[in-house]
Amino acid sequence: MKQFDLDNDPKIDSGFRIPENYFEQFETKIMSQISEKEVKVISIFETRKFWFSAVAAVFVIGLFTTMYLNNIKTENISTEDYLACATTISTEDIIENLSDDDITAIEESLDLYDQDTQNYAKEYLY
Repeated sequence: MKQFDLDNDPKIDSGFRIPENYFEQFETKIMSQISEKEVKVISIFETRKFWFSAVAAVFVIGLFTTMYLNNIKTENISTEDYLACATTISTEDIIENLSDDDITAIEESLDLYDQDTQNYAKEYLY
């Protein structure tokens, strides 16, 4: 193998050349090619508005859903069932608040005095 001496051997040309005044003109050439566009700035407060309105919407939907479901539950319960399940209302409280007309209406709605009921009571109870 042949000895290689950097100081005395002829230099090999790389094939790449830099134009004259390239680095002096580089900055002005690049800056002229860049068009200055206005940057869109997004405020933090606008995103906060979005999140506040989203939280408020979820709260309102939850509130109305709860109210709607409670309304459905109370519509399906009859007055008699409600009074039977209420622990704070006693039978004496109900009796005190009923008038004679209310008692007559309850008797008519239950059909206590129809002919079949009277026959049954005479046959089995007397």
